Amino acid sequence: FQHYYITNNLRMLRLARGPLTKILQARLLSADSASLKTKKVGIIGLGNIGNALIKNLERTGYTVTSILDIDKERYGEFEDRAFSKPDNAKSLAEEVDIVFTGLPMPHHVKAVFEGETGLLEGLSEGKIWIDHSTTDYEQTEEMCVQVEQRGGRMLEAPVTGGLEALKKGQMTVFIAGDEGVAEEVRPMMDDIYSNVIYTGRIGTALIPKVLSNMLTCVHNLAMGEAFMIAKKSGVDMKTMFDCIRASAGNSFVFETGGPMLMQGTYDPSFTIALQCKDNRLGYQMATKHKVPIEILGHAMQAYNKALYKYGDEAPCYIPPKMLEEACHTDLRCEEFKDWEYSIQNVDGSSVIRHHGIEIKRSDKKELSDFEV
Repeated sequence: FQHYYITNNLRMLRLARGPLTKILQARLLSADSASLKTKKVGIIGLGNIGNALIKNLERTGYTVTSILDIDKERYGEFEDRAFSKPDNAKSLAEEVDIVFTGLPMPHHVKAVFEGETGLLEGLSEGKIWIDHSTTDYEQTEEMCVQVEQRGGRMLEAPVTGGLEALKKGQMTVFIAGDEGVAEEVRPMMDDIYSNVIYTGRIGTALIPKVLSNMLTCVHNLAMGEAFMIAKKSGVDMKTMFDCIRASAGNSFVFETGGPMLMQGTYDPSFTIALQCKDNRLGYQMATKHKVPIEILGHAMQAYNKALYKYGDEAPCYIPPKMLEEACHTDLRCEEFKDWEYSIQNVDGSSVIRHHGIEIKRSDKKELSDFEV
C-alpha cells in the first residue's frame, strides 16, 4: 500500500507546480528512493554501460549484489566487492529484485534472454528487468510480452550523452514501458542519471535513441567538411570552433565531436560498428513506415564506407578521416590536446561544459540573467 500511495502521488505531483509541491516531491522521492536502496540489483554486461552503472549505483547508495559477463576478465576491476558471479542470466535474475542489462547488439540481448538458463526463466513475479541496450524495438516489444506472462516487469531504458558523461552520472535516459513500473524505479533513475524522460509504451524509447544516433552521423560528416573548408581557407581551428559554438550552426556533436576530431581520437568510447548497427535499426524503422531517408541514408552509407575502411573497432566519429586523407590535410589543433567535457542538464537540454581549453566562462550573474 505504501508503494502504491507513493508512486501514484508522485505521478500527480510531477504535473503540479509551486514551492510546496517541490517540497512534497522531494519527501516522496526520498521515501521511495530509500525503499529502492534495499532492493538487490544485478548487472548483466560489464562493458562501458554496465561498468559505469555499477559505480553510479554504488555512489548513490544502491545495493549491487550480482554481476555477469561472458568476458570474465571484466570481473577483475571488482575483485574488492563481494559480488555474486552466477553462471548464467537465469541464476542472476533469481538472486536479485532488479536486473539491468547493457549489451552491444540485438542478438546479444536475444542470447541472454532465451533458453533454459536465460534471463526470462529467472524473471518471476514482481521482478523488474531494465534494458539499457540499444536494440531492435520490435524484439523488445516481443520480449516484454513474455516477461509479463511470467509475472515479471520490463522497461527499456537506452542512454545517450557519451561515455565520459555516463561515468559522471550526467547522461540522459529514455524510459518506456508500463508507467507504473517507470514511476516505481524513477527515484533510482533520477539518482544515477541527469535527465530522465518517459516516452510511453514499451518500444518507444528506442526510437528516439536510434534516430538521435543517426542524426549525430549527419552532424559529424557536415562538421568535418566545415572544418576542412575553414582550414583550407586559412582560418585557425580554435577560432573556427569558437565561432560555430557561438552561432546557429552549433550542436552537441559539434561541441564534443569537434574537439575529438581536432585531437585525432574520433571518440574511442563508442565503436563505428555499434554506430552502424544503430543506423541499420533506424533504416529498418524508416522502411517499415515507408519514410524516404535521403540525408540519413547518405550518412548511413558514408559510415558503412568508413566501417569497411577502418574496421569494426574504429571510433565512431572517424568518417571525417576519409576527408582528411582525400585532402591530404589533417584537422589537428594543439589547443585541444588536454580537452575534456562534462554535461549539465539545463531546462531539459544537455549543455556541454568544456575543460582543458581556454574558453569564455559565464559567471553566476550572467547565468542568473536568464532565470525566470
